Amino acid sequence: MPNPVTGRAAPGAMYSARTRVHSEAVLRSFYAFHLEEGTGPIINPFPAGRDRRPAAAGGSAQRSGGGRYRPSVPARLPRRIPDHRFNELFAALRYHRDRALLAFWVSNGARAEELLTSCQSDPLPGDQLLGVIRKGTRAYQQLPSFPDAFVWLRLYQEEAWRAGVPRDPTAKLWRTLRRFRPLTYHAARAMLNRANALLGANWTLHDLRHTATYRMHGIRSWR
Repeated sequence: MPNPVTGRAAPGAMYSARTRVHSEAVLRSFYAFHLEEGTGPIINPFPAGRDRRPAAAGGSAQRSGGGRYRPSVPARLPRRIPDHRFNELFAALRYHRDRALLAFWVSNGARAEELLTSCQSDPLPGDQLLGVIRKGTRAYQQLPSFPDAFVWLRLYQEEAWRAGVPRDPTAKLWRTLRRFRPLTYHAARAMLNRANALLGANWTLHDLRHTATYRMHGIRSWR
C-alpha cells in the first residue's frame, strides 16, 4: 500500500521494474565482456534486443541498445519532497548535524555519499561553497549551497568542538555524535529513517537530490 505521507508504495514481494532493468543491463554487460575476452559461455544468456524496424533486403536483423528481456518501465516524474513535508521532516530532526546535512543535500544536489566526503577545510561560508569528491570521476568539486546550510553547519561544528572533536583541516567534516567516527552512508540513512518513523513517512536520501534539482529549476525559471 502507498505510504499516506509520501505516496510511495512499500516494497512488494517482487522486484520493481527499475531494479530488473538495472540487473538485466549489468548481467548483459558482464556476459558480453567475458564473451569478448573468451572467458565465458559462447552465447550471452541476456542478448541485446532486435530492432523493430524491418531489415534491409539481404541484410540481417539489427540489434538495439536494450536487452531482449529488458522489462518496460513506466515513465514518471522524479519524486520530490513538497515544501510543507520537507518542513515537517526538518522539524523531526534532533541534532544540528542532521539539520546541516539535510540543508546541504537539499541545496546543492550532492549525492548522499558525496556530501560525506567533505573535510573540515572544505566549507567556504564566505563564498557559499562546499567541496566534495564526486562519485564517478572521484574529482574534487566545490558546490554552491544555501546560506542557511552554513548556519546549521557552524552550530554543529561548535557543538562538536566543545565535545572534543579535534580542529583538523584534513579530518572528515561529518562525524558520529558519540565516538566521533567518520559518518557513513548507512548511519546517515539511519538518521533519516528515525525522522521517518516519527512522521510515518518513507522518504529516502535520494529524494533530497530530486528536491534540490526541482528547487534549482524553480530558481532558474523565476530568474
